[in-house]
Amino acid sequence: MKIASIQTFPITVPLVKPIVMSHITIEQSDNVLVKVTTDEGHVGWGEGVEATDLTGETQQSIQAAIDFIGPKLIGEDPMRRSSLWAAMSKMMYANETAVGAIDMALYDIAGKVLGVPVAELLGGVARRSIPALTMVGSGVPAVDIEAARTKYDAGYRWFKVKLGIGDAVDELETVRGVRGELPSDAVVCGDANQAWSEPEALRFLRALDGLDVRFIEQPIPQGDHSAMVRVAQASPIPICADQSVHSFSDIASFGRTGVAGVSLKLVKLGGITGVMKGAAMCEVLGLSVNLSGKIAESSVAAAANIHCAAAMHAIEFGCSPANQGLSADVTTTPLAIVEGHYELPDRPGLGIDVDNIGL
Repeated sequence: MKIASIQTFPITVPLVKPIVMSHITIEQSDNVLVKVTTDEGHVGWGEGVEATDLTGETQQSIQAAIDFIGPKLIGEDPMRRSSLWAAMSKMMYANETAVGAIDMALYDIAGKVLGVPVAELLGGVARRSIPALTMVGSGVPAVDIEAARTKYDAGYRWFKVKLGIGDAVDELETVRGVRGELPSDAVVCGDANQAWSEPEALRFLRALDGLDVRFIEQPIPQGDHSAMVRVAQASPIPICADQSVHSFSDIASFGRTGVAGVSLKLVKLGGITGVMKGAAMCEVLGLSVNLSGKIAESSVAAAANIHCAAAMHAIEFGCSPANQGLSADVTTTPLAIVEGHYELPDRPGLGIDVDNIGL
């Protein structure tokens, strides 16, 4: 069996309502689907998600990279995923999103050929039900506390409060209020998206001392490794690094430093292969894993995230596929959250059918 063609399809993924973060407001995402077809008629799908604020990659650059790499893979055996991943990583510097999109599609093909879900190819299924880490955060405490309670009643158990978008006093009230409103089986964390300086971050974190908060993500801007370590060592709340992690060497640099965990993303590490390598590193280094999609992704990349989450030994900092809140998807039957959980697709491959590219 050989790779016969690799095609790209630019798509615009729309959201029901904008997602506001400290440094950006996302109303839609311009992504790229990739379709890999073999000479035996097997088809695999992958997705590259635009992330100008995280990877610097746009829809145009992702598509150009896939169109550059793709022809070099024609005639190769799609089942040789590890070898092809290594080869793709050497073809272009810093194009992990494009590599990851093709990598997803190769896993989709392999699962279909072997008749098993992708998670079975990643070491076996550790869990079939994945709690969805859901976001709240408007800058208005009463609104956010009520939203968290409503989501809890709908079955959600993992909550991430978006921080750095309002006044610090109000956001402290929100975190305290959400934690106080929800029963003890709810997991509460926060994400500052690089909003604070080092002193601001420490003031906020110390004000949460004694509160049952699982972690606060990326409290300070990326680029200053020493500052992130200092904040983590001084914080009473565990710290998770996201924008500060772009590579395996970044993961290694935070191991056993006081930073509690890192956020692994398909777009940062080169798809399924890269994310699972990153998770293995985290286990060795004592780092907790947050597995997160890049807002916004379709059910294709979301499915890849769910299969990774199903196969990982542990995801102590939660999982948040980023097809939540879409107003349209590339599948007629999108991956859905039921009572606060994603269920692992049990069909071969990624377990989704791309049949609505026009959204």
